[in-house]
Amino acid sequence: MSNVLSPQEILRIAVKVEERGENLYAVLEEKADSEKLKKLWKYLKEQEELHRQIFQNMLEKIGDYIVYEFSPGEYEAYLRAISSQYIITQALIEKKTRELFASDIEAIDFAIGIEKDSILTYTALRDYVLAEKQPVLDKVIEEEKSILHSFS
Repeated sequence: MSNVLSPQEILRIAVKVEERGENLYAVLEEKADSEKLKKLWKYLKEQEELHRQIFQNMLEKIGDYIVYEFSPGEYEAYLRAISSQYIITQALIEKKTRELFASDIEAIDFAIGIEKDSILTYTALRDYVLAEKQPVLDKVIEEEKSILHSFS
């Protein structure tokens, strides 16, 4: 892997992470004892599915979304740090889908961390998106932020 991920690679990662998050929340929904937690996990699962579809569409229509004349190096260190953390997050989601959590609080803390990582990554990706297409990504970022409010 190169030092910096391309916008296409970031979109592929976003699709995978949203898919894995969807799977994790489906498992948590199934295992939840309280109706309140079941509703929360179901809502999060549905949001992950929606976001996965948005990123998949962006990936399939990459030429309609991505700026190719982006100045190299400006966000290189930032993207490298974010993308490496995001790849770690993918592995953790997979692991937690299999092992689950010791408590509901641990599961909620983990979900909050995933959503925060998503916001950081999608905010970094935003600079690669054509100005007229940024509202699509802005909507996802705002939805990710609103998910954080679901935990309060």
